[in-house]
Amino acid sequence: MRTLILIVGVLLSSYSFGQTKLDKSGLERKGFVFGLGIGAGVLNLSTNDTLSVSLSATLPNIKVGYMINNRLALVALLPGANYKYNGNDRGFEGFILAGQYWLKDKWWVLAGTGLTFDAAAFYTVKDPGTAGFYTGIPAFSLATGYEIWHKGSFVLDLQYRVFLGKSNLPNDGYRKGISNMLTVGFNWE
Repeated sequence: MRTLILIVGVLLSSYSFGQTKLDKSGLERKGFVFGLGIGAGVLNLSTNDTLSVSLSATLPNIKVGYMINNRLALVALLPGANYKYNGNDRGFEGFILAGQYWLKDKWWVLAGTGLTFDAAAFYTVKDPGTAGFYTGIPAFSLATGYEIWHKGSFVLDLQYRVFLGKSNLPNDGYRKGISNMLTVGFNWE
């Protein structure tokens, strides 16, 4: 009798587990992508012959794009870092066209290239003609992120981002920069 009860129990439990539908991916990404990143890190700037290394904040790192399929998005990215130059706040930033690819359900990588911007912080500009707005090429951004919380179309992730750029200054000068940032991303996918 014990053997019969054991066999019936195993068959019923197997049948019960066979009826459940487990969706392992559970994440469907489609349509537009929008994200903001807030964080801090280290900014290395070399202006002609001088080098400066400083802790820097980044706000906001903006990302706007469209999902091509469930794992690949094409995005326009505005990465960068804030720094002080002659006592004034400035931003060393870029406009990057990039691809973002999810290697796993929660882990993604991003790579792209574009244009460097080096400009006075918008809240410090009184006369745009004297603000000192410089551009240059190339600019590159590499990033990786891990999604720690997902609810509906909102995703909270932790990101590491490297941004490299070069801007052209007056009188054949230049400013090269590398920023390494850890950010918290607020995304809508």
